[in-house]
Amino acid sequence: MRRLLAAALAAASLASCSRMTGDFRLSGSVSLSPRLRDRAPGIGAMLFIVAENPGGVPVAVKRIVNPAFPARYQMRPEDLIVPELPNREPLKVHAELNTHGAVGRPRPGDLWGDAPAVVRPGAGGVDIVLDRVR
Repeated sequence: MRRLLAAALAAASLASCSRMTGDFRLSGSVSLSPRLRDRAPGIGAMLFIVAENPGGVPVAVKRIVNPAFPARYQMRPEDLIVPELPNREPLKVHAELNTHGAVGRPRPGDLWGDAPAVVRPGAGGVDIVLDRVR
């Protein structure tokens, strides 16, 4: 009887788990501000879409090599850096475009943009405009 009760409690605990692992999704597009189109690198460019938790810690990163704009993206579980993201945790999303391939370490000339609002995992239409130069 104790084993049955322990198994039932464990199952109930897992059912109410508020952590996300295999069902993480975030999607949208990244475009270039018209005033920065001629500053965008061509061959060898790396576009990074980064989702951060409220503390500014990256929880997911998507990399696109030699993007064509507007660049559509879909973040999936394989893009998670933090394997157990809280299910409804608010996320700030930004994009970086560079030629050196290092995310989070901006250099002069890198292009940058933020999503206009905080989103939750599962959101679609998270569109970003690269509108700043480092």
